[in-house]
Amino acid sequence: MKSLLCLALLLPSVVLAGGLTWEKTEVAIESLEGGGKVPGELRFTNTSGHNIRLRAVPASCGCIAAKPEKRDYAPGESGVIPFTYTPKRKWGTHAYRVFVVTDEPGRPYELRLVVTETRR
Repeated sequence: MKSLLCLALLLPSVVLAGGLTWEKTEVAIESLEGGGKVPGELRFTNTSGHNIRLRAVPASCGCIAAKPEKRDYAPGESGVIPFTYTPKRKWGTHAYRVFVVTDEPGRPYELRLVVTETRR
């Protein structure tokens, strides 16, 4: 019974915390040798009850450049963060991380980018 009461007390904060909801938390792209930079995008919706500001979008590798279309998103508003992957000539499949830092308290959102570089 005590555990049900604790769960009931936690639920409102989880619902209110909403934040950003991502269309995909893992994006897969392919890069062919000699093909140049590969574009992609990260899509999301602000499912919170307040405005959210995107502060930065760093990645785990300098081969990924990401810049949001805009910085401020109202409740219910959707957005896109375009990114570009510059091939490193490391053949095979590699995973990288893209972090989305917002004005919300807590850790940044962590998304995964899986890249397959193929030789011709």
